Amino acid sequence: MFEGNNAEKAIAEIKNKIGKPFNITEIVIEKSELRVHAQDPNNPKNLDEYKYVGGFVSAPNPVKLNAMNDKLEQSSFPLDEINFAAVPQIIADALKQTAVEGGQVKKMTFQRGFAIVGNSAGGLGTARWNIEVVGTRENASAAANPDGKVVGVNLSQTSRGADYRATTKEELQKAQDAIKKAFGADSKIYEFSIYEKFLMFSVPTAKNPKIMDGYKFDINGLAKDGIPDLGRTPMTMTFRELFAVGDLNLPDIADYIEKTKKRLELPNGTVSFISVQREQKGVYNKEFRTIIKVSLQSGTDEGSVSYNNQGGAETTVSKNGEYILKEDTL
Repeated sequence: MFEGNNAEKAIAEIKNKIGKPFNITEIVIEKSELRVHAQDPNNPKNLDEYKYVGGFVSAPNPVKLNAMNDKLEQSSFPLDEINFAAVPQIIADALKQTAVEGGQVKKMTFQRGFAIVGNSAGGLGTARWNIEVVGTRENASAAANPDGKVVGVNLSQTSRGADYRATTKEELQKAQDAIKKAFGADSKIYEFSIYEKFLMFSVPTAKNPKIMDGYKFDINGLAKDGIPDLGRTPMTMTFRELFAVGDLNLPDIADYIEKTKKRLELPNGTVSFISVQREQKGVYNKEFRTIIKVSLQSGTDEGSVSYNNQGGAETTVSKNGEYILKEDTL
C-alpha cells in the first residue's frame, strides 16, 4: 500500500463501493491493507468501516461512535480533499526527516487531532496524517497535512531526544530564528518559560489580543503547544506588559545560566526553570523592565537569580530558601 499508486487504487475502489461523495473520520494504511471509517452519505449519523485487502473491498461494518467521533459533522473530513497520490512522497520525506537507523513506515493514520472547542471535546482539531516510523534501534513519527507535505516530526523517544538540550546557545538561536520567522521581530510575547528540553511562550491571538495562544520549541522544532484551543486563556496584565520578540536575544540565556551557576556556587546545577517576563518594578514603582529568572537544581541544593535584561544587573538572589539579595521594589 505504501508503493506507487496502490493507495490511490484502494481509495478509488472504496469510492466506487459507496457510490457518492463522503466524509471520513479515520484512514489507516498498513503494508497490505487500507481501512476507512466513512460517514454514510445516505445516513450521515452512521459510520461504517471499509477495508481494502488484496484488491477487494469488504462489506461495510458498523462503527460505534466514541468521544473522538461522536460529533460526525465536526470530526469528519472530506475524503476528496486528501491527496493519496502523495503517499509515497510522504513516506520518503518522513524517513528522511526522522533519519532513524533502519527506519521503515509501519502505519499511516489520518484523522483530526483531539481538541476542546467551546463545550465540545474530541476529534475536532487539525486533520493530519500521523506516520509511524520503526527502526532497528528506535522509533519516531512524523505528521503531514492533507496535501501530503510533512509538517513536523517527533524525535522525543530517540537517543537524539535523550541527549537534546534546549538551553544551549545553538538551540536558543534556532528557537529565536524560528519564532522571528513565524511571528516577526516586532510581534509581542507575553512570557517565555524555558526548561532543559524545551521552551514555551505565549502570544496574543490575532482575533482577540486579550486571549493567548501557547507555542513550544524543542527537538521537533516550533509548534503550537498542547491541544488547540485548550490552552487559550485570558491575559492578566496587572503589573505585566508585552514585549517584542526582538527585545530579547535568546542565546544570551545560556550566559545567564553560567552566571547563575557561579553566583550560587552550583557548578553542576541543571536548569529547573527559566522565566522571561516584562514586569512592573513594584506596586508603586511603575517602571517596567524585562526580568530573566534562572532557577537551578543540584542534588538537594537549589536556588535562583533574577536579572534585569537591560544591563544584566542582579535583582534577586536566593539559595535553599534564603535571600542573598533582594531588590527594594516599592
